[in-house]
Amino acid sequence: MLKALRDIRDVRVVVFHPKDRECDELVAQLRRIGCQVEAIWPPREGLLPLADVVFMLFRQDGFTHVLLKALAERGPDVTLVGIVEFESPAVIEAVARAGVGAIVTKPIRAFGLLTSMVVAQTLSTREKSLLDRIRKLEDKLGGFRRLEKAKSILMTRKGWSEKEAYEAIRSRAMSARVAMDVVCSTIIDAEELTGP
Repeated sequence: MLKALRDIRDVRVVVFHPKDRECDELVAQLRRIGCQVEAIWPPREGLLPLADVVFMLFRQDGFTHVLLKALAERGPDVTLVGIVEFESPAVIEAVARAGVGAIVTKPIRAFGLLTSMVVAQTLSTREKSLLDRIRKLEDKLGGFRRLEKAKSILMTRKGWSEKEAYEAIRSRAMSARVAMDVVCSTIIDAEELTGP
């Protein structure tokens, strides 16, 4: 069973939608599903409550801009489900740029809300995992680049072979009980400080 579906009762949901009958029905259905729900309107600039999933009405107005700014500052921690009432080019562009994981159309119906939320959370979890993997690979690549640069510095300064430079870095890291990357950064920093 999908983790997002299994853990649905622990999901904190915030609904950004004007207070009306549709908002009340959306909140009631999300509560029937088992989610912890808070409806907020109007949105307050710079203040985004703690949430796992945000249902947000996309319009061509200032509120949409305020919410998108707050969500962008929050990063990929929040799963976004868009609520759309008109398919204008501006709204479609805002939805696409916001990284919405699922769409609910107006008039809002109870059918499909759970599916939309679970699909959006699953996609969001995959995206976070991929971004984390990319970050780790970039860190690793940066470490390889620093190692190559540090070896090059030692080869130039000391006249060592590539193997001798590598062994010196490795030996220093082991004796100091630090990562090789720390030794490489120290060599590079010293070279930049003293210059050619």
